[in-house]
Amino acid sequence: MGILAMALAGCGSQPTIDASQWMVNHPGTHTVDLKIEGLYSSAQQSNTFDGFTDGQLVVTIPVGYHVNMDFINKGPIPESIGIYKNHHLAFPGAGQSYRQVVTFPTAGLLPGQSQSYSFTASQVGTYTLADMLNGDPNNTPTSGVWDIVKVVPSGNPSMSS
Repeated sequence: MGILAMALAGCGSQPTIDASQWMVNHPGTHTVDLKIEGLYSSAQQSNTFDGFTDGQLVVTIPVGYHVNMDFINKGPIPESIGIYKNHHLAFPGAGQSYRQVVTFPTAGLLPGQSQSYSFTASQVGTYTLADMLNGDPNNTPTSGVWDIVKVVPSGNPSMSS
């Protein structure tokens, strides 16, 4: 790693992303396995998804890819997850529905629990990967626990910060 790369890696409070830790691409079957961990970061003083908050993580998925998303709550409080567009799940099976999360006080996963979701990224667009549990009616995610999912016309699945 060059001196500039090391200097840039140390700047800011957001970690750098090692996509291989969170994503496995199966190009032959147009499938991607995505691992999302909800956990508390004392350095950021916030709960995070894979160490990122406030839209700093971008997950890119080619349209038509099947996504297996495993979510584990390693944080200290209940958390939910979903990929949303305008108060609705962006794709059937892409997490807990917004209505379920805001209606039921027992929605979300308790600390230590995990849940798997499976969906097809069927529409090109930009979506919000978010914890909507205890969010507000204006579609604002809980604290900074949200990131971005971009479904693109072609290419390979990736993660960037």
